[in-house]
Amino acid sequence: MLDINQYITPELIDLNLEGKTKEDIIKLLVNKIFTISPDSAGSVTPEDTYGAIIKREKAQSTGLGKKMAFPHARIEGWNRFIIVLGFHEKSIDFHSLDKIPANFICLMVSPSQKPYIILQAMSSILRIMSRKKDVYSFFKGRSPTDIVGEFKKNNIKVNRTVQAHDIMQPVGAIAKLDDKVEDIIQTMHLNHLDALPVIDEQNQLCGQISCVDIFNHELPDFFGKLHTVSFVKNMDPFQKYFNIKGDLKVSSFFNKTCSTISEDATLIEIVFQLTVKGNSHLFVVQNGELRGKIDRFSILNNILFF
Repeated sequence: MLDINQYITPELIDLNLEGKTKEDIIKLLVNKIFTISPDSAGSVTPEDTYGAIIKREKAQSTGLGKKMAFPHARIEGWNRFIIVLGFHEKSIDFHSLDKIPANFICLMVSPSQKPYIILQAMSSILRIMSRKKDVYSFFKGRSPTDIVGEFKKNNIKVNRTVQAHDIMQPVGAIAKLDDKVEDIIQTMHLNHLDALPVIDEQNQLCGQISCVDIFNHELPDFFGKLHTVSFVKNMDPFQKYFNIKGDLKVSSFFNKTCSTISEDATLIEIVFQLTVKGNSHLFVVQNGELRGKIDRFSILNNILFF
């Protein structure tokens, strides 16, 4: 178990960041590392550190939304993992997923030999920040010592093994039992989704509704046993759907069986489910409550590319 609090110190927190671009902010935070803790860098220069972080930023924005950004890099020759926290009162455009500029910038650098520590630290900090009402109000008016104290209250610790909560994605679109199927199809279309989790009023996962569930609804059961349907070319499987679509509810279509995994499931368990078991996606649940989603892209994006 790794205690992230040992890396969050008042000296490595800047609550008065100034600059107009994310490049300005990254340079300021890199300079802070070399001012406060130059031995963390080992043989790496400030210029190479800045270049590595900018290269990663150009490949894919680290603005994760909700006014937060996590610029980072894994660098060959870097000595030890370091975190620098910054707050910009006017906010900086990090081309975030939700298009909202960032006030909170958490810059992290690690040795290339420790591939997962940045991912796990970021996941832990995100879980803490998600409990706060607003990132801006969390930092505004506090001192670096206050910020350290707030993080220590939450006792951030990281398992050395990557787990589901480290790589899961927020579930942006969901379906409820009383939703109209017509509306759900539109949601799936607009978001390019093959399936949606179905939840109840307490956010408990009930199952999923997928394109396959919708297609199968109007097909006779015996179709599943056929090797060809060439002899019924003129049949329209969706004709009935268009006649009654306004009355159809998710409760009539959804599949109570779906692939789930717990928040503390390990990376090998996740990969097993996505590859050997052939699941295209997994819903992350804890005590029956839907917490997130993992698909094959999650592995590419958060492990292989991260």
